[in-house]
Amino acid sequence: MIRRSLSLFVGVSAFLSLAPALAKAAPPASPTLDRLYEKVSCERAGQSFSGADLRQRLILQAGLPMTGALLQAIETRSLGQLAASSNEPALAALLTSTISILANPEGGEARFTLTGQTAPDTRARAIAFLNGETDGISLTCKAPSPPLPAPPAVIVPAKEPAAKRRGLILADSKNDFIKPPRERGFATLGFEEDKAADTRLLNASLALAMEPILFAKPSEATELRWTPFVQYNRRAARSGREEVNDLTLGNSFIFRNPKQAGGAIGFGSLAFQTDDAAKAAVWVGDALIDFPRVRPCTRRDALGWAMRCNLSIVVDYADVQDPGDSQKLAELDTYFRGGMNLGLSAEQNFGFGVITISSSYNGRYDISSRKASGGIFSVGAGLRPSAGSNISLETRYTRGTTINTLVDVDKITLRLGYRL
Repeated sequence: MIRRSLSLFVGVSAFLSLAPALAKAAPPASPTLDRLYEKVSCERAGQSFSGADLRQRLILQAGLPMTGALLQAIETRSLGQLAASSNEPALAALLTSTISILANPEGGEARFTLTGQTAPDTRARAIAFLNGETDGISLTCKAPSPPLPAPPAVIVPAKEPAAKRRGLILADSKNDFIKPPRERGFATLGFEEDKAADTRLLNASLALAMEPILFAKPSEATELRWTPFVQYNRRAARSGREEVNDLTLGNSFIFRNPKQAGGAIGFGSLAFQTDDAAKAAVWVGDALIDFPRVRPCTRRDALGWAMRCNLSIVVDYADVQDPGDSQKLAELDTYFRGGMNLGLSAEQNFGFGVITISSSYNGRYDISSRKASGGIFSVGAGLRPSAGSNISLETRYTRGTTINTLVDVDKITLRLGYRL
């Protein structure tokens, strides 16, 4: 018994970029700007760079020590704030150079023309530029640059390459595949108690996939990746009543274009949904679009808590060939639904470990028959050894109707999680 899923895509996740570029000394020139142009990689006259290219070049050529704080600042688009508040000489020099470049695009012997918005506060503008707000800024070379010295060796923390060498992603659901590693949900195994007094023996939730593989690159900025995956959700009850048993096999697709408005990321999947006894057969397809840059919040600090939130718009379709043991699916032949995924989390390091508080709501509204509508609300608290740890212990309360099997749940769960 089988299940299919149509996949859509859209998307973009913009990668942060920056580069140093100025001119030979323009009178009167500050000593910190002396011969700054020699650090700019300019291969030929007339060569043009976008603001994102400039940002990337500046970061690469600044000789920054590759620390966890720097990697997190780049990932969360807060490099400007880090440079403004840090005592690290390389970061301070990076901000000074950026201020000078944006404030003095043309000088006596300048070899570049910098166009873009003007702002009275050049420091604030430079901070925003380092954060990734590069729209409207471009650079055109007037002459080639002298050869660059060999760049300093950059040491990247071992855990990031190690994760890629494994070639696998282990997370809570297939929707986690588009998230950065530290934002993915944990695959979990736990025990739960139903609010209606049924003791649940087992609760398992996981999605396993290959690292996204490049499928096509239509342009220099646009790429499409595909990911074969398996997703499994199981809730076994002593009574056998209100069980969840969902095994999904399929392919997902991730579409990115960093120049698209809002930094949109498109995600879609085409899959076959059954159960671990192969009694059901449902073909499913879904499409999701996420806008990382226009979320209600990206990453903010409040009273020492690091906040994250997300908002995704989803549509899905299913062709029910065999409902298996699901009474609700037995009432359906097909359905077409629209909905959203909402999430909010906060974490803080207390020395003994990182405490995380999170809540989420995933809802689907059946546009065709109204019989397949469902929604799940969940709130929980967890403990991890460190902010980047792949292990978590969590307690969670969940209530609603499961998205795929349409089973009503009202439960409290204690679970152990792991992710790759």
